[in-house]
Amino acid sequence: MNPSIKSAAIQRSFQQFATVLAIAAACSSAVLAAESGAASANDQYKQALYLRETGQPYAAIESLEALLASSPTLNRARLELAVAYYRTLDYANARQQAQKVLNDPKTPESVRLSVASFLKQLELEEATVFGKPHRWDFNVSAGLLHDSNVNAGPDNALLPNGLTLSDASLKRADTGVTVNMGATHTWTRATPVRLGDSPARFSWVTQANAYQKTYAEANQHNLTVMTLATGPALQLASGHRGNLNVQADYLRLGSDWLGMFSTITPSFTWKLGRGELTADVQWSRHAFQRSADQGRNGEYRAASLSYGHVLSQMPLTYQVGITGFQESTQDWQFGNRGHELFAGLRYRAWEGGDLFLREAYRQSRYVDETPTFDVRRRDNELRSEIGASHRFSSGLMDKWQLACTVSHTHNGSNIAMYEFDRTVTSITLGKEF
Repeated sequence: MNPSIKSAAIQRSFQQFATVLAIAAACSSAVLAAESGAASANDQYKQALYLRETGQPYAAIESLEALLASSPTLNRARLELAVAYYRTLDYANARQQAQKVLNDPKTPESVRLSVASFLKQLELEEATVFGKPHRWDFNVSAGLLHDSNVNAGPDNALLPNGLTLSDASLKRADTGVTVNMGATHTWTRATPVRLGDSPARFSWVTQANAYQKTYAEANQHNLTVMTLATGPALQLASGHRGNLNVQADYLRLGSDWLGMFSTITPSFTWKLGRGELTADVQWSRHAFQRSADQGRNGEYRAASLSYGHVLSQMPLTYQVGITGFQESTQDWQFGNRGHELFAGLRYRAWEGGDLFLREAYRQSRYVDETPTFDVRRRDNELRSEIGASHRFSSGLMDKWQLACTVSHTHNGSNIAMYEFDRTVTSITLGKEF
């Protein structure tokens, strides 16, 4: 649903810290040999390095700037200050401090080469991490699908209590096509944001998306979804990230406008080595347009916790998670609460190709009795999805992705009318640019 900020660029940047520190160490050693300072200055210098290396870069900056205020020619401190600014993503000040050392005629030639290399690295990483303040991304896809149960109806027209369903309510298969188009605008603040002792990138992401599913025969089940979403996002240098997404979905079912869903979703992800722990909360307001659906108007609330991990031994990623939810509706017979457990695997089987598997179990308990049946509805849904995708990297299909997915849903219920099995097979071709 909501777009998260891609973290690969900033992670690559911070993986290069070892290189930068090695350059700074070489520079400091060379300059230190040519300089002398008072014992108090050396103590202040060492204290600043300790602060920086123990995760307090802003305190280190304050200490080094105070030292340079009294000893402006102490280039070893200026180089360490440049590295401290680098760690806070403040490339402008890091570049300024390193340039002062480079411009000093007393700086040895060997140190000049190291500083020049450091400045070049700053230039490349600044373009990677922040890039242009405004970025546009677009995506388009089209697909074919076969749906074994378009209206999610039961196999049998005869119900246990003697009622008989009409043919329109029974299981019905059909084929269809899907089309999806989207555009994303990302604005990134040119300077970093300080959060305690951690620097972060601040962005604002806005999305517009249009989705259409059209069946060959069951046109009353055609679905149109128009989505607008926007909100701020933060990417911390540590790899942690968070965002707040505000979204509006306009839905059309068949020839009628179904309604509008308004959703707010705050989310935060903690980077844990090769894994990530994500927590999010969702609040949604459902406003239906058709008079027959007015009883479904209400609020949906959910909280989720998930963990994803990349195995180092093989190109395999797994994810597990749990969601708790509650839906309050105008007519209590539609209100329900429950939970969902889910797990997924993704395996890089060949260059550009992935195999994936996802399982989800959802349990729903309705708060009021269902009319006619005079019992409270209880559903247990099991969804299984398996598929493969391939991203082309050359020729006319360069950057296009082909995906094939088979998903099966089995919904069990204490009311036979709501029991069904449904299998959807789809082939989709899409591209991001």
